[in-house]
Amino acid sequence: MSLKQTVYFMTLVGALAGLICWFVQSTIGDLTIGIGQAQQNIIVAALMGALIGGLTVGFADHWSSDRVVARWVVAGVALGTAAGLLGGFLYLPILDALIRTNASGPGEFLGRPLAWLIAGGLIGLVTGLRWFGVNRLRSVHALLGGLVGGALGGIIFTFFGRSDEVFQAIAYMLTGMGITCGVTLAPVLLRDGVLQFISSADARAQNKYGSPQQEWVLQEGDRFTIGSQGSERRMTHMTMYARPVDIYIPDAMIAKRQAVLFAKARSFYIQQHRENVGPQGQPVSPLQVNNMNVTGTRELRDGDEIIMGQTLLRFYSKRQAPAAPPAAAGRRT
Repeated sequence: MSLKQTVYFMTLVGALAGLICWFVQSTIGDLTIGIGQAQQNIIVAALMGALIGGLTVGFADHWSSDRVVARWVVAGVALGTAAGLLGGFLYLPILDALIRTNASGPGEFLGRPLAWLIAGGLIGLVTGLRWFGVNRLRSVHALLGGLVGGALGGIIFTFFGRSDEVFQAIAYMLTGMGITCGVTLAPVLLRDGVLQFISSADARAQNKYGSPQQEWVLQEGDRFTIGSQGSERRMTHMTMYARPVDIYIPDAMIAKRQAVLFAKARSFYIQQHRENVGPQGQPVSPLQVNNMNVTGTRELRDGDEIIMGQTLLRFYSKRQAPAAPPAAAGRRT
């Protein structure tokens, strides 16, 4: 899936989560079952966190991995729920100190956006933890996206949504969109490099990533493990919230964990994964850049072609000059 498509669909995920939360909030209010405003906000914030945490992890893994893993989705739901509950409970002192004591003054117009901002930021932060192993900044991106989305949603709800259900729905949808965009859009905007799938003689890889061509974003600090290892339940080294490889390529001739692609000090590198190195230091499964074997660490340049197994990938970078022609590419590494 291309970068534009990824951002588009993840935005829809956030909007869907917000719309569901608005529907639940409206239903609770219509039922008049004795639940106060504060309790409603706690319930809705927890639901928002659960939906965004679970849907974001599930959809992201579906597009970039071999399958959706239930325990990762459950972890996203649990962490999102906890963040939403915390944001809901933090709303209580804001409600008492600003909104109720200044019902017709500036306190209400400041308090509600502040409460939405806090809840959105917390939900975004824990959702971004899904990519903590790749780059810790992803959680910061999600936090910032949640803060922006929550603030916009709170402002729209405060000034337009108290008596208009359409604007209420828009407010909730903007909050959800802000959080999911923080997870996906910030890395795209800040990207320094892109790894693109070109083609593969393995039908599984070609069918999965060939149309449209899959792209993986790289930025400073990223570290991706590339391989064919799926998310089998018997794997013992997996944590509850991390997958065995970050770039999954279902090519039968690619090692389970074949290579590591990382960005450091404004440069990009690829190297053999330690599990793909034999007892004599030779690679178990070959890795080539521009038709040259890589046995150690190789710096990548714009336009470099990477071959693993039966799969061809191409690396693009806006930082570095294009790669030299294969004949002048230099010595093997």
